[in-house]
Formats: sequence, C-alpha cells, structure tokens
Amino acid sequence: MTRYEFALLALAAVGYVVWRDWQRSEEPGAQSPDFIDQAENLFYDATEGNFFGGTEDTDMGQAQLNRAAFLLTIRTGEGTAGNDGYRMLFGGGKFDSFADHPRQVVTALSNGKPISSSAAGAYQFLRRTWDTLAARLGLTDFSPASQDAAALELIREAGALGDVDAGRFALAVRKVRKIWASMPGAGYGQPEVALERLQAAYQAAGGVVNG
Repeated sequence: MTRYEFALLALAAVGYVVWRDWQRSEEPGAQSPDFIDQAENLFYDATEGNFFGGTEDTDMGQAQLNRAAFLLTIRTGEGTAGNDGYRMLFGGGKFDSFADHPRQVVTALSNGKPISSSAAGAYQFLRRTWDTLAARLGLTDFSPASQDAAALELIREAGALGDVDAGRFALAVRKVRKIWASMPGAGYGQPEVALERLQAAYQAAGGVVNG
C-alpha cells in the first residue's frame, strides 16, 4: 500500500467515525455497537492485559448480582431507574403496552436542542436497534425481562460483559459509552452522568468493584 492509499484509507476511517457519532447524536438511545466500537474495545483489552475479558475465575453468583447492578447503573444514567422506567418514552412520556416496542417518534428538547427520537424503555432502545436485537434473541414482546435481555446483549457485543461479571466497573462503563449517550465520555452532546454517581448506584444495588 502506498502512502497515498494509506492516507486515503485513514481519512475514510476518520470520516466514518465522525459520521457515525453525528448520526447517533441526532437520535439518542441505545445503539448496537459497530465494528469501530468493538475494535476500540478489543484494542483496549489487549493493551491493558484484559483480552476477551478474562471471566474464568469469576464467581458466577456475584457475576449475576453485578449484571443486575450494572443494568440499574444504565437505567440510572438514562433516567429510567424508577418504577415506570420500563414504560418510558424519549422525553419522559409513558407508553401503555409491552406487546412491542411502541415505535413512537417523540420530539423533545435535549441540552436546549430539539431532537426527534424513537427511543423507548428502560434502556431507551431505538426501534431499529430493538428490531435487530429482538430478531437475534427471539424476543416476542417488549416486557421488562426482554428489555433486560436485549441490554445485556448490547453489553456483550461491546465486549464488556466479562468486565461486568468480574467487577471491572470503570472499564465496562468505558466500553458501553458509545451505546448509551448518558455514559461519561460518550461525547454525543447529550447530558452525561458522572462515573462516581453511577458507581454509587451500582454498589448500592449489590455490585462489586474489582478495578
């Protein structure tokens, strides 16, 4: 590959990342991690010595508690940790039926900017993200259990599930920050929640921090 070809390839990659983040900022909500996210997280694992998450020594009883606590952490960031969080529409409204993703596009202000989004549920799934996850996992409704399962699948896709299980809290948050705009360092121009607040919610829910 010539220097010119390499420069064009690098420019295209940078352009894609900018386009990807711009597109996501236009419609906040849970997004399936793309290959850029996954490559970044695998590279981070490799450089930090945590390649593939390293779950073989994990206490699976505690791992299940960590998963539940981490899901609560995400709901805390998304503002859906209350009793009606699983019924939440973007902008704060509620939907009535768990039969399916509500598929309503709502326009609301975010940081003073009007944004239209189909985000819904405890993890603010976009309808297109939900359809992909529901087909993959065989989910037949939008119930709380289905929403939790889909959120765990996004965490797994991001390469963060092993970190959640092992209690590597800050690393797990870093890996999912491009999926949920409320995570610290997401960089989408949406309100972000401080890592300290998220960790406090995680530990209060029984999650253990091991790094």
